[in-house]
Amino acid sequence: MPHFRMRSATQEDLAVTYSITEEAMRGYVEETWGNWDEEEQLQKHRANFTPETYRMILVDEEVAGLVAVEEFLSHVWLVKLYLSVRYRGQGIGSQVLQDIQKDAAIRGKPVTLRVLRVNTRAQALYAKHGFKVTEESAERLHMASGA
Repeated sequence: MPHFRMRSATQEDLAVTYSITEEAMRGYVEETWGNWDEEEQLQKHRANFTPETYRMILVDEEVAGLVAVEEFLSHVWLVKLYLSVRYRGQGIGSQVLQDIQKDAAIRGKPVTLRVLRVNTRAQALYAKHGFKVTEESAERLHMASGA
């Protein structure tokens, strides 16, 4: 596994987080809903990008991915965990996920997330780390692990 570090996101990360999101999700969005509307996706990203919930994943100071987490009274919600294609399959996602689970366990909270049904690679990663399906909809699975 390559050495990586994380840093807090800033407003200046808006463009790179959109680029990583598109790289990670475009195919799944097209498979699920039929198309990727660039303007709509960019608007959504601008509206939902909150630097305080994002952490940038860096390998050799290059942005390799991002993670967004929100903590609630009852649980920790893994909003996003996206890696650029060239950094997938190297253990980075697993390590980030384990760190989130450890932090949540210290707080006595489960980690929850939702994943598109068509994203079987992510589902396999989450299942490997103890996540179980808690709810299903036509497009998504809701999963949880821990407390």
